Amino acid sequence: MTRRTAAPFHRLDAAVRAEPWMITVGDSAQAPLQDVTRDWDYATPVTVERVITISKAEAAAELGYGPTEALRLDVIVEAGTGPGDLPREIIVRDRAALDDGSPCTIILRLDPARMSTQLTLRTSIILATGSPPADPLAPRILGARLWDDRISSRIEGDDLRFPMEIFSFSEAFAGRPHAAAPWLLSWSTDSPSRDFHGAARLYVNADESVLVARLKAEDELTLQALMGDVVSQMCEAALVAGWDHDFSSAEPGSVAGRVSHWLERAFSDVAVARALFESRPGEFRSAILASAKL
Repeated sequence: MTRRTAAPFHRLDAAVRAEPWMITVGDSAQAPLQDVTRDWDYATPVTVERVITISKAEAAAELGYGPTEALRLDVIVEAGTGPGDLPREIIVRDRAALDDGSPCTIILRLDPARMSTQLTLRTSIILATGSPPADPLAPRILGARLWDDRISSRIEGDDLRFPMEIFSFSEAFAGRPHAAAPWLLSWSTDSPSRDFHGAARLYVNADESVLVARLKAEDELTLQALMGDVVSQMCEAALVAGWDHDFSSAEPGSVAGRVSHWLERAFSDVAVARALFESRPGEFRSAILASAKL
């Protein structure tokens, strides 16, 4: 069901012409921002850019301002980062005045050291005038948000840079039950506060040449199946171990922080995830698998 919220005043619509966000990762060519940002790491700078144009005549008509009344509009852009629907941290905020018919180019240069999990960009157009119109539904309060949109992009590699090694299981695990398994996740539930990259490692069986070739080719279905299994293992074990307190106080880079992020990505919150895991584990596993889709 689509949720609709009625604003207490007129808002902008057709008067705003917003170009899609463009992103530049390191020295790569500029490209449209997608659901997943590829080829990024914590040492690679990121620049995002967008053009906003406003028609003051159309805006005045939509907001209930007459042609003789002053109307000033500003655009505010925020770049946030971190897991979940709301960014954990706003790393850049910029504000600019919108002139009638003149394209306003917003360029944000993001510090990669402050980025994690996903990039969220919110664009808002606010009222910045002090001349009240006669229309009772016209916005009057300075700073009233008249138009906004938000887009998020998962940072490629946050899951796919999972610590991984490829070697022959038949040689390393000869005679053991998992010698013929396509992959093995090595980790423990004993240390939820440990740094994730030091606490978990994924081993891929080099004997499975087709699997290795598909992983190297970044085959989406293969990656989804592998990450779905890995994420399910860790989420299910954490729920059984009762990590609820650890989730609430976890650092983003810890094991509990990563598992909490995975649960919140697949479900509305940890409580919902736990209830489904305990009552309908098949649906729980399927939801985790769906959330692992690139």
